Parts: sequence; structure tokens; C-alpha cells
Amino acid sequence: SSKQWYQRRVRAAPNIANQTGDLVDPAEITKIQFNKVNCSVVKGKTWKIDRTSYHGDYNIVNGYPQNPKGRTGMVGRGCLARWGPNKAADTVVTRWHRDDKGEIVKMEGLPVLEFVAIYKQNFQQWAIPGGRVKPNERVFETIKREFSEEALANLSRPVSEQQRIAEMLSEHFRLGITVYKGYVDDPRNTDNAWIETIAVNYHDSTGNSFSNFPLKQDDDTGSGVQWKPIDQNIDLFANHEWIIEKVCYHRDAYNPIKEPKRRNTQVWMTQTSPT
Repeated sequence: SSKQWYQRRVRAAPNIANQTGDLVDPAEITKIQFNKVNCSVVKGKTWKIDRTSYHGDYNIVNGYPQNPKGRTGMVGRGCLARWGPNKAADTVVTRWHRDDKGEIVKMEGLPVLEFVAIYKQNFQQWAIPGGRVKPNERVFETIKREFSEEALANLSRPVSEQQRIAEMLSEHFRLGITVYKGYVDDPRNTDNAWIETIAVNYHDSTGNSFSNFPLKQDDDTGSGVQWKPIDQNIDLFANHEWIIEKVCYHRDAYNPIKEPKRRNTQVWMTQTSPT
């Protein structure tokens, strides 16, 4: 059944309303082709922007895309970069939680996982490293880039270290499990713009690969980063709790989430190009 939508003046947040170019949509949307992959030329360079949704075609009313999950209380593009779906990618890097003797910790007979968590200072919540997919960027390029920037503070390191980290990521981010593709219950969503993500889990079963990653706080944002055990209910950003629950389920690990949400439990083995 169709949802009832009422008309209000469409607006975008002031901090991005007047920005144009490849990274942010203009306020004028007449040239945007929704539910398709768009190509545009800016300053002689061709940009591809995926405006399709993981949930199928979304409705367009009076030229504006409608949030497939319904009303949010805010119209326009808000603080998001794109009208319609804003594609993102999240990286869940895990290993087994071990005691001082190196033995895997168990709770209720199940092994406990740890994941690389970053602290979002502006939301005061822990989160999975991730971010939006840039134009012309493949999803798994986003995964490596966002993890290196948010969990390894790669941009603040010397060039030689950046190269070493890039090689580590190419080596270890080859095969993962896609645990979720779809809508994100994010506080930045509006009636006409929303975030959709693909979440991929890379697991270090021996503790000898990802454990060697030099985790480092991003000095610009002040976000903390650490290996966080999944041994209790954690207050996580957006729907990241749901994603973590899915990882626990598919790794046969202890799951402390109080209200399991095991819908859409299909996973995909994902081969990542080493380039």
C-alpha cells in the first residue's frame, strides 16, 4: 500500500546547499535520473554515480525521490551529499577475543569476537569503520580507503607508511563475507535522501593478520579506535548493532545483543581485487 506524503518546502542544509561538482548534488534536481547509474561530465572528467537502491526502484513524486522506509520528519537533502540513496560501505574486521594465556574466551559455550571500533565524537557512540562511496569508486575500494583513514589514520602518516598499509590491506582484504546490503537507520536520513550500505566482514581466525594492523586515532576528528570485545550489549551508531549481530551469527560466536534481528540472513562470499 502506498504511504501518505504531504507537501512541504524542500530544503537542504546550509552547509552543502550551494556546493556543486562531483561530490555533492546540486539543489536543482531536474537533470538527475533516479533509479539509474548516472554519468556526468565535470571539468572534462566523466563521473559515474549509482542512484539505484538495494531495495529496488523507489518512488519519485513531483521530481523528488521518496524514502522507501517512509517519513522521517525532515524534507530535502539535509546534510547528505545526494538526493535519493547515498551509497556507503562498512568494514567489520574481527578476531577472537583471547585471555592472557592466548586462549579464546568463551561465554555460554560460544567463542567471543572482537571488532575494530571507532568512536564517533560528534554522536558519542562507537561505530564500524566506513563511509560513503565516491563517484567512480568501486565498493571495495571504499572499504579499504575508509578503513585505512578511520582506523589507521593513514592520511596522517608518512608516504612510506601509507604504502606499507596499502599493501597490508590488499593482502588481507581479499576474501570477506557480505553480511548486509540495504537501508541504514541513520539520524541524517530525510524524506528525500537516505543512506544505504554494504557491510563486509573480514575475520582473523588465528590472530596473526589483522592483529598486526597499526590502529591509530584520527587526529583531525579525535575519534578513538580500538579492538572492542563483543561480550556485552554495546551502544553502537545507526544500525551497526544489527550488523554486529549478523557477524556473530555467521561466525557462530557469542551474541550479547538482547533482541536478535536475524532477518535477511543470507551472506555472500566476496572476492576483493588486490588492486
